[in-house]
Amino acid sequence: MAKKIQAEKQRKPVKAQPSLAKRVGRARRVPHGSTHEDVYLRLKHAIMSARFVPGERLVVSKLAKTFGTSPMPIREALRRLVAEQALENSPNRGVQVPLMTANRLADLRRVRCQIEGLATEWAAAHITVEELDQLQAIQDRINSLVAAHITQDYLDLNMQFHFAMYRAARSPLLMPIIESLWLQAGPSLNAMRQTPYFGIGIDHHDENLKALRKGDGKAARAGLEREITEAADIILASLAGNDGNDQ
Repeated sequence: MAKKIQAEKQRKPVKAQPSLAKRVGRARRVPHGSTHEDVYLRLKHAIMSARFVPGERLVVSKLAKTFGTSPMPIREALRRLVAEQALENSPNRGVQVPLMTANRLADLRRVRCQIEGLATEWAAAHITVEELDQLQAIQDRINSLVAAHITQDYLDLNMQFHFAMYRAARSPLLMPIIESLWLQAGPSLNAMRQTPYFGIGIDHHDENLKALRKGDGKAARAGLEREITEAADIILASLAGNDGNDQ
């Protein structure tokens, strides 16, 4: 029964907390002509770092107020994100974060393991001491949040860790593909903020760091794949019974 209730919560639209302004940040003043790109990048980052939840509506008027812009840049950003499959435009609900199905999440897990695993393996051959120090600094901050059980910014730092590692692969072609995968998977990672799952996966970061310092690409990739699989298994458990095909 508890599992069924948990699955129902995942399927239904959820009002995310904290406030919209805190999640996307109030738009800073930007040079003339760049407001559209600024809004797009902020919304993109918020989706990738799980600051929105599956089923959540994105209302143009509320976003415009949050960013301090006219509705036009908001509509353009939402249009781009719909085209990138990060959002969907429903006839009845407008633009919203897509709900996740078990089949789709399982597919994302397989593809992420392959693509992000490859980036991690390549990173071992190219990463610098400075980049390793950057990863360690991010991981130290994550460990502090987990120890204090502070969920705010946890997933944002997790994303920072991963993308700092992937950039070390020195592959400009891989990065947009990985961003696309995170745009689709990010909102479902909200499950990782919940007890008893909060903090699961940080040991794999330590595995990655150890392997990267040794230049062991295979071991680094294996640790990354275990992290992705473990997180996906937790999310899939919350989607029990919702294994329909994507439309």
